[in-house]
Amino acid sequence: MRSLAFDYAVSICCVWIVAGFFLDAWAHGHVPIETFFTPYHALFYSGMLLLICIVGGFAARNRARGLSWSQSVPPPYRLALLGFPIFLLAGVGDLLWHLLLGVEIGIDALLSPTHQALGLGMFFLASGPIRSTLANRATSTTLSRQLPFVFGIVAWYGLVHFGTAYAFIPGAARTDAPPSITFSPNYMTALAFAYYKVAIGVLILIFQGVLAAGFALWSASSLRLRPGVFTILYPCANAMAAAPFTNSTPLLAVTLVASFATGIAADVMVARLDPQPSRPCAYRWFAVLVPMIYAATFLIGTDLASGIWWDWNVALGAWCWTGVAGFGLSFIGLARR
Repeated sequence: MRSLAFDYAVSICCVWIVAGFFLDAWAHGHVPIETFFTPYHALFYSGMLLLICIVGGFAARNRARGLSWSQSVPPPYRLALLGFPIFLLAGVGDLLWHLLLGVEIGIDALLSPTHQALGLGMFFLASGPIRSTLANRATSTTLSRQLPFVFGIVAWYGLVHFGTAYAFIPGAARTDAPPSITFSPNYMTALAFAYYKVAIGVLILIFQGVLAAGFALWSASSLRLRPGVFTILYPCANAMAAAPFTNSTPLLAVTLVASFATGIAADVMVARLDPQPSRPCAYRWFAVLVPMIYAATFLIGTDLASGIWWDWNVALGAWCWTGVAGFGLSFIGLARR
């Protein structure tokens, strides 16, 4: 029997902890940190402590009702419980890492093995409410009963953003443009730098489109989603990544506008097209349009906010390639069927 309150409690804690990861990542790049014991660590470790209490209390209550310990946690959560030992071992490892090797700065904090292990633990834990919702598809027919699934996906999406935060901002804004190139002995070096900068930006835009399409296709394939799911999913997941690194730029506002626009459009397509694998045409259109809407809104918003330094051929070409990438994902989604 599913406990909706338990699913809500676990999924909200998971989002809390993942959001704490981003606050800690921001601190590593903006605040002098010389110790493991910081308020930023305290935020996500306190979330984990609360999650342990919630799961432990739920299991103890079921045990008191006569269930065995193996039955005290719903079956969808049994695999998810692997996240606790992984997270705790990674936490101890993170403490030792800081004591022995110092505190990471910038991208180092994202790629730190102990931080990656913390994320792996959270990946398992966040799977609990997702698997619980999927195990009860027949009764998960309203938005309120699907929200734990959505929050679990938000946590997963956030974990992917955290591990790849260096590939979050395409750098299309005019403020990110390289210096003007004039003919000089260093002309070819400067030209190569500009080419690499725009190429990396294009790849990042395509990658973000792939994430948007991938999570949309998997979610729509797994559950009969209710309107509002994607309007909640995209802004929550993308804001976690954008907020810590905006500084004085309009990145957060542009990201939120693009996320809301994509979420609303995706919800409309789910309601009108019903993009299920059993409907390949609708499924493929969904795969193409979701990333293209996100990329288009992001590029237009960036241009309005600060201007774009990319040539229009680059911007339009990158936009088209997000749709091509989404189309390719749809074949992967349909292959096993």
